Amino acid sequence: MLQHHLLIAFRNLQRHKGSFFINLIGLSTGLACAFLIYLWVMDEKSFDKFHQKDQQLFQVMEMSKEAGNTVVHKATQGPLAAAMLKDLPEVEAAVPVLSLQDDDMKAQLKYGDKAIHSSGLFAGKDFFSIFSFPLLLGNKQQVLANKNSIVISPDLAKSFFGSPEAAVGKSIEWEILGDKKNLTVSGVFAPLPANNSMKFGFAMTYDILLSELVPSFKLWTNEGPATYVVLKPGTDVEKFNAKVSGFVKNYNKETLFNLFVRPYSSAYLYGQYENGKQAGGRIEYVKLFSLVALFIVLIACINFMNLSTARASRRLKEVGIKKVVGSSRRALVLQFLSEAVLTTFLSLVVACFLVAALLPVFNSVTGKEINISITPQLAGLLLVITLLTGLFAGSYPAFYLSSFNPIAVLKGRVRNSVGELLARKGLVVFQFVVSLVLIVAVLVVYQQVDYVQSKNLGYDKANVLTFEKEGAVAKNSQSFLEELRRTPGIQGASAIQQSIVQGRGSIGASTYGIEWPGKAKNDVVDFIIRAVDFDLLETLGMKIAEGRTFSPEFGAETPKVIFNEAAIKAMGLQNPVGATVKLWGEDKQVVGVVKD
Repeated sequence: MLQHHLLIAFRNLQRHKGSFFINLIGLSTGLACAFLIYLWVMDEKSFDKFHQKDQQLFQVMEMSKEAGNTVVHKATQGPLAAAMLKDLPEVEAAVPVLSLQDDDMKAQLKYGDKAIHSSGLFAGKDFFSIFSFPLLLGNKQQVLANKNSIVISPDLAKSFFGSPEAAVGKSIEWEILGDKKNLTVSGVFAPLPANNSMKFGFAMTYDILLSELVPSFKLWTNEGPATYVVLKPGTDVEKFNAKVSGFVKNYNKETLFNLFVRPYSSAYLYGQYENGKQAGGRIEYVKLFSLVALFIVLIACINFMNLSTARASRRLKEVGIKKVVGSSRRALVLQFLSEAVLTTFLSLVVACFLVAALLPVFNSVTGKEINISITPQLAGLLLVITLLTGLFAGSYPAFYLSSFNPIAVLKGRVRNSVGELLARKGLVVFQFVVSLVLIVAVLVVYQQVDYVQSKNLGYDKANVLTFEKEGAVAKNSQSFLEELRRTPGIQGASAIQQSIVQGRGSIGASTYGIEWPGKAKNDVVDFIIRAVDFDLLETLGMKIAEGRTFSPEFGAETPKVIFNEAAIKAMGLQNPVGATVKLWGEDKQVVGVVKD
C-alpha cells in the first residue's frame, strides 16, 4: 500500500512540475539553512567537552565586592593550586595556568635565524595529565617537570626543525617583554582540536614563572594565573563550594575574595556573570540561532501549505472522482501526505548538496572549522526531522483537500468556509510576521555592529599602527621614536607597555596595594595599568579632562600618574589633581585625568 501511494505521489509530482519545483526550492533552502545552523549550534555545544576528565574538571573562580557589585574573576592567587591539592581531600589534581594569548603578550621564539611570535602558557607539571591534549612526543608526566623545558606545537616544530621528531632535545630562545630564556624542547603536542577554547602554541613550566619571571606570584596578595582542579568522583560540588568559599583566608586573613568552582567545559557557553550570578554568555546566541532555525523551517512548511492549498481547485475533480469510485478519506489523506513527505525527502537531498557547497563560505563567515560527518545518529535525526517536516507541511493540505463532498465537487458547488479562509489567511499572516521578525532582527544586529564600529572610543584609532618593540628597536627605543617623529608623514609616535585594549595588565601587575585618600578597608577596584612614554595621549588623540599630560618639560615623571574618569569615580576622589596615591608602596602624584 505504501509503495502504491509513493508511486501515485511521484506521478502527481511529475504532472505538476511547476508547483513541485517551487515547493522543492522553498523546503530545500529552509532545510539547508536550518542544517547549517544546527552544525554551528552543535559545534558551539561541543567546546571543551573532549577532555577525558570533563565531568571532574573545574575552574576555580574568585568573587569580590567592587563598587557595590559582586564581581567574578578568573585570575586567582599564585599558590592557590598547590594549597588546594594539599589541604582539600576532594581535590584529585590541581594546576595553575597563565595564558599569553593577547597579541601584545605573545612571546618570540627563536632558533638560529628564525623567529616566530606565538601565544602560549605557563602551566603546572600536571597540565597534560589533567587536560586531554595528546602528546606526539614526550611523556605527559615529565614534559613540564623541568623548569627549563618547553613543549611546542607541531607547526612550530616543523617551522624551526623540519619535523616534530627533530625538535625534541633542541634548545630555543624564548623572549617576552625583555625577558629571555634558553629552553629545551621536551615534547611536541598534537594539533589542538578546533572545539578547544584554550589556544596556545607552546607550554612552559609554571616554576620558571615563579622563580625567575614573576616571583610576586608566590604571594597570596597577588592574582594572575587561572586555577583548575580535578575533583574526585562522587564529590558534591555544592558542598565543596561551601567549603572552599573562604579558603584563601587560611593564608591571607585580609583577603576580600571568596572562591567557587564551575565546570570547565561550561565556561565557553556560560562565561558571563552579573553581580556574582551566572547570567548567560554565548549560550544566548546558541538559543537565539536555534530559534531562528526553527522559524526558518516553520516558514518553509507554511509556504508549502499555502502553495498546496492555493492550487487545491486544480485537484478538486481528482478528489471527487476518487471518492466516487470508492476511495476513503483516509486513503486520500495518505496520498497527499505521501506527496508531501516525498517532496520533503527530495528537498533533504537538495539541501545536503547545498550545505556541502555552502559550508566553506559558512566556515569563513563564522570562523569555524566545521566538517560534515554523517554518523548513524545524525542520519537518523535528519530522517526523523525530514519526516516530521513532511507530515507537518502536508497535514493541512491533506485534510483540507480530502474534506470536500464528492457530489458538490463534481457539480462545481464547492465554497470555502469562513474557517478555512481564516486558517489560510492566518498561515499567510504568521508567515509574514515571522519573516518580518527575522528581517528586523538582522537590521538590529546590523545597527549594533555599525554602532560598535562608529562609537567614540575616547581615542582616535584611525591611521594608528602598533607593533612590538624587539631586537634593535627595543634596545634603542628612544632613538627609534625620535627618528619616527622626524619622518615625513608621521604625525606622532610614542610607546606603551601593552595595548590599551587588551589584557587586564602586565605580567606581575596587581590590583592589590593601591591606596588612595578615603579608601575604605573593603574597597576593591580593578585597575588596568599601563606604563607609557611621553606623547602617548597626544599620539592617540586622547583628551585631558583635568590637569595635564606627561611631558619632559616637568622633569622626571616616574612618580606621577594619570587616571581616567572611571577610575576617579570608582575611588570617589573629589579633587584628584594634586592628590597622592600609593601604587605598591610608592607615592604617586595625580597630575591629570583623561576622558574615558
